[in-house]
Amino acid sequence: MLGLLYIVLSSIFFGFSNAYWKKAIQNTPFLQVIFMRGLYTTSFFGLCYLLDLQWAIFESWLGALPDFSIEQLSLSFGLCVFSALGLFFFVRTLKTEAVSLVAPISSINVFGLLTAALFFEDSWGINQTSAILCVLVGLFFIFRSQWQFASISSFWKALSGSILASFFWGVSYSLFRFPIHWLGVLPFTFLLEISVTLFVGLLLVFQKQSWRRIPQRPIQVLALCIILGSVFLHISYQSASVTQIIFIGKSQLVLTLFFGHLLYNEKLTYLQMLGVAFLILSIYLVV
Repeated sequence: MLGLLYIVLSSIFFGFSNAYWKKAIQNTPFLQVIFMRGLYTTSFFGLCYLLDLQWAIFESWLGALPDFSIEQLSLSFGLCVFSALGLFFFVRTLKTEAVSLVAPISSINVFGLLTAALFFEDSWGINQTSAILCVLVGLFFIFRSQWQFASISSFWKALSGSILASFFWGVSYSLFRFPIHWLGVLPFTFLLEISVTLFVGLLLVFQKQSWRRIPQRPIQVLALCIILGSVFLHISYQSASVTQIIFIGKSQLVLTLFFGHLLYNEKLTYLQMLGVAFLILSIYLVV
């Protein structure tokens, strides 16, 4: 029972952070916000990793730290950078579009399904096919109520940004089982955060954006949500099954939409709610 509570708490913090991104980047450069958030999360997980490396204080929760090769570390780093592109497109699209539009599309799991079938020879049956059909129907209903876009270009920008986020996240999350097995949960979490931070830092350098003084409170809220969500998720592995973690964790989408309504007074139309329902159904069909 306690394990289920940890999963729910993790989903609440992750769901809130997904919606809160829009508030954090409302009047500030989004790359700078991602970078600053990464400094907080990287520092926290880096400290946890060093403590575990020295005194094994998290071993009872997360298991002993495995040995890994330079090749495994390099491949893991590359995959983390690939995943960072998902966050980049998600936040960039959220800058101009509603949470209720971006969150459902970026959460579709078609690319994860295809990756699992390709790399892990996961079985492909009626549930997987039905999931893809549900995604297509869900996208139709969501965008059916969004024909009021200012132009065709803005429509494709909203659609392509959300789908690109779904692609990079879906592929990388399916492949994350490799680096988690190679490195262990805590070292991988640290590597993921530092990879995102370095990647965005390089983008800031190459784009030659002038550094602005921005409010730290929204960034600290984002970082705290990521940290607490990750901590509760890691603890849940000790007292909940993987199926329970996946199943309840998928409630993040519903929570993100709820917080989007709470923070920005976004209202879902009946067609959008129907579309979201089909997307949620596509997720649970393959759990």
